[in-house]
Amino acid sequence: MLRHLLVVAVVATTLASDSADLSACGDKFLRIGRSERFRGYAAVHPSSILIYTPTDSTPAGIKDFESLLKRAGHKTLAVENGVRLSQVFAAAKYDVVIAAYADTGKIKEELQFVASKPGLLPILYKPTKAVAAEAAKEYHSLIKPDAMSKHEALAEIDRLMELRLKESFAADAVR
Repeated sequence: MLRHLLVVAVVATTLASDSADLSACGDKFLRIGRSERFRGYAAVHPSSILIYTPTDSTPAGIKDFESLLKRAGHKTLAVENGVRLSQVFAAAKYDVVIAAYADTGKIKEELQFVASKPGLLPILYKPTKAVAAEAAKEYHSLIKPDAMSKHEALAEIDRLMELRLKESFAADAVR
């Protein structure tokens, strides 16, 4: 009887390991237990994200973007362009604000009065070379929808969160 149980356990383990792509363990672009064909992305640092919708965006595009972020493990809220952000930040804490590069100046002014100091992640859509160079000097992380894949855009969010965590640890070490 014990031999039968041992044989069944070995067969079940073999079948289970064949169905899962075990070589992907540790790869942030694949959820553990999924094979490459699903191309799932799991956020390294799940975050609370505020999307300040660009003026030229479509509701369907924003819903698709929110869905992509949620599937990666983030919590999202999209607000219309022109909404007073002070009210939004008073209602909840956000780790990241995603907005069009053209809106970053206005958002920076509003973020001065927010205690939680969320990271700002600009979206650069078909920028000129001068604008791209300026944005690259000012921000460590950028989303470029015309030049990167969805997974690369999600990786930029993780990169921004990683930088924020390093800054937080450095500030704590100084104290």
